[in-house]
Amino acid sequence: MATTGQSFYDETMKTNYHTHCNFCDGIADPETVVKTAIEKGFDVLGFSSHSPLEGEEWPLKADEVELYVQTIRDLALKYRDDILILAGMEKDFIVSEPVWPVRRWESVQLDYVIGSVHMVWSEKLGRLGTVDGPVDEMVELIEKGYGGNARRLVEDYYDTLALMVERETFDFVGHLDVIKKRNKVIGFLDESQPWYLEKVKTVLDVISRKGVPLEINTGGIFRGATDDLYPSQPILKECFKRGIPVVIGSDSHDPNHLDSGFDLAREKAKEAGYREHMVLDRSGWRSIKI
Repeated sequence: MATTGQSFYDETMKTNYHTHCNFCDGIADPETVVKTAIEKGFDVLGFSSHSPLEGEEWPLKADEVELYVQTIRDLALKYRDDILILAGMEKDFIVSEPVWPVRRWESVQLDYVIGSVHMVWSEKLGRLGTVDGPVDEMVELIEKGYGGNARRLVEDYYDTLALMVERETFDFVGHLDVIKKRNKVIGFLDESQPWYLEKVKTVLDVISRKGVPLEINTGGIFRGATDDLYPSQPILKECFKRGIPVVIGSDSHDPNHLDSGFDLAREKAKEAGYREHMVLDRSGWRSIKI
């Protein structure tokens, strides 16, 4: 647990920057999340509510952005002797929307931004479809939105992700291969097929060239959706080959899951060749030992 005067350079520091609360699709209010993080011995807790999306119920509401950030700032002040609390946002990349302002949303200033893709545009449906939503929505997207051509959907997802990295400014890429989230149930993707890893590599090359860190996300496993992390181990090894820095996060929607899977994430990171991961503290982003 962080205390007054403790160095935030400590290699044992415990952090999470991918945290959802009831301002979006998390189940708990922010203060409950903070109290749980303190109980779990966190040094840094970053909130990352989903950015507003017109017509969607699960993200942060546009008229609540300022309230969300102020709530986090108030909690940061209240618990400043126990934990460092940061106000971030998980921004959803939509091809048709304007470029994101750097670390800003309307009139608020954010500490960091996660860049994520949850939706792709389907010409057949004439609308966006979610790639990590309920199973029935994913089935509809594949069957009606892509005429049963799951490979085309997967390729469109990664093309969208690459465009996000090229076009936007943010702090790290969230859950790179979240496209596989419903694969365990539907079985639409064989990740061992050579074309798949080759496609992912094209995105990793862009990420490497742009110098953007990538998240090792434990959320799929502890919520029972996947059998491995985001990204999968073959992809993580390719990340290491390209020198892409990593950030470990839980993508928690329940405060009890704030640190779920962290031991596995560290184990898989080391197995892939990593010896350091990125953390954000009062002095900015830096690497510490895993």
